[in-house]
Amino acid sequence: MRRGRRGPSLLATAVVVGGTTAVVSSSMQKKGAQQQAAAQQDAAQQQQMADLQAQQAQLAAQQDALAQQQAAAQAAPAAPAGNSLDDQLVQIQKLSVMKDQGLLTEEEFQAKKKQILGI
Repeated sequence: MRRGRRGPSLLATAVVVGGTTAVVSSSMQKKGAQQQAAAQQDAAQQQQMADLQAQQAQLAAQQDALAQQQAAAQAAPAAPAGNSLDDQLVQIQKLSVMKDQGLLTEEEFQAKKKQILGI
């Protein structure tokens, strides 16, 4: 007597197993893609942080340079009033006239002359 088979056929079992493998494989691919996207996002954030830190360092260096320039400008003696030698001579002559008129002392005249000449 022929005994009937109970349960799914061998072919049906193979289809179910094959389908399950495809589902598991697809799920693993999605997880891998998600992990790769997260890693790329992390790398982008790290690059942004590095860029910001570099910008902050550059800004700090610029501020330091500006502070040094300001300190040097404050420490430097006063620049001569005129740029050209002719302007300086005219100013000294005017001071000499003022000294001759008694408006300036010899010491004031000499101090002002040194200032004009940048000495």
